[in-house]
This record gives sequence, structure tokens and C-alpha cells, in this order.
Amino acid sequence: MRPWLWAAGLLVWLAGPALAASGLEVWPAVAEQGQPLVVKACPGGQVTGAEISLLGRRAPLAQAPGGCLVGAMGVDLDDQPGPMVLEIRQGQRVLASRALTIKARGYGTRQITVDGKFMELSPEDLARHQEEMAQQKAVYASRLPSMLWSGPWQTPLDSAVVGVFGRRSLVNGQPRSPHGGVDLRGGVGTPIQAPAAGRVALVLDTYFSGLLVLIDHGLGVVSGYRHLSRAMVAQGQVVRPGQVIGLVGASGRVTGPHLHFDLRLAGARVDPLAWIKASAEMARRLR
Repeated sequence: MRPWLWAAGLLVWLAGPALAASGLEVWPAVAEQGQPLVVKACPGGQVTGAEISLLGRRAPLAQAPGGCLVGAMGVDLDDQPGPMVLEIRQGQRVLASRALTIKARGYGTRQITVDGKFMELSPEDLARHQEEMAQQKAVYASRLPSMLWSGPWQTPLDSAVVGVFGRRSLVNGQPRSPHGGVDLRGGVGTPIQAPAAGRVALVLDTYFSGLLVLIDHGLGVVSGYRHLSRAMVAQGQVVRPGQVIGLVGASGRVTGPHLHFDLRLAGARVDPLAWIKASAEMARRLR
């Protein structure tokens, strides 16, 4: 094994509180592409401004009872398999680190056919798309240190999955990015509920995703709802769990009406249904 990997699994001591080897927990034990991680750190002393760091992405930690800190981190769909290092940082200080091995996870492929206008964009449409992506990336870069939700999340639409997360797409026979969310069945006008409390960060009518709503839940957690027929919330609005945030539609690049539900953890694309399960684990560790 490479010497730096041995070091990555050891505690890094710097000035101030540090974690004992048993004080850093990562769940699940196996890190996979497109999956969330729940992290709990117990430094045994008062620590403020601590963050999780993985592959250049950072996410704030929330205070838990007993002087512990809890947060979430994502392994992106395109993160390369192999050894990585997860760190707990306070500014430039590394309080603790743990070696992880990211494993590849296959999600299959899908073929879809769409209007040709979505395949060859005009200069005007391309400029529009790039501006829309810049606005969304600004939201994903948010690191609101407050945890705006509490308890386990719920699904925004109680219906069947008609498009699974992570599938590599062939659109009109051409390879495209993997599916970054799940598609939930729903007719036009079906109400969509907020799965957890948060603040509406963006409401935007986009070229590919149609009408979308992004909600910032704090700690680097951002959920997305796309192809809506109508948004029922405004940018900056605080929403509560179960509140109707929009209606199912067929706007943007779609083959029919449905809800595309996605989630980012510190900017990483993760399976939102896996996050719903992970949120229950995070709630347990916050107790």
C-alpha cells in the first residue's frame, strides 16, 4: 500500500481539538458512485466552523448532542473509483481524516427520443442554456451552515419510479450525461410536496429542464424539481415539509409528463431516494 494511504487513515493532529480514531464515523461503510454518506465526528471539545472535505468538495457540519457534529457528503456519479481521503477540517486545519475506497456502481443505460431542437442548439439557445446552468451551479455552491430541516425526508410525489437514477443516456442515438435524478410518474397538474424544510433558492424556466424549482436545505443539501407545469413558490420563500411547491408538467426536454426529482450534496449528484434513507440515519445520529 502507498505510504500516503497509510497516513490518510491516521488522525492528523494540529492545534486545537482533535478526534480520537473512534470519534469519526462514516455511514455506509462502502462509498459508491452516486450515493450519499453520513458523517459523524465527536471532537470532545467545542468546535465551530468545521466541514467535511472530500475530493475538493466541502459541506458544513451541524451540532449534535454530546459535543458531536453531523453532516452529509456525496460521491458524484462521475467520481473515479479508487482510494480517496475524507477529512474533517476547520479552515486549513485537518482535525481528522479517513481513507475511503470509492467503488464503481453500474446503473445501466436508457434510450430516449426527443425533438431534434434539443440535439443541435442554435447560438442563442446555447447561450441561454449556459446562463441557466451558471445560475444553478451558483445554488449548488451554497454552503449555508444552518440545517434547515429536521428528521427524515419524505418523497415529493407518492408514485412509481419511471426513470431510475444514474442510467447512462442515449438521446436520439447519441451518448449523453447520466440521469442525475429519478423520474416519478405523475399527470399534468399533480401536486408536488416539499420533502423537507428549506428555502427556495431558484425558480426558473429553462431550455432542457423546463420550469424548475431548487430548494436549499442547508449544509450543502439542495433538492431539485423539474419539468413543472407551474411553480407554487417564489425565490427566497421558506417552505415547510409537505407544502405544495409545484405541479407536475411536461416542460423542457421530455417524452411525457413526470416529475424529475434530484439532489446535490456539496454539489455531488446523488440518488435522491438513497438520500431519503440516509436522512433517517442522519436523524438517528443527531439524537
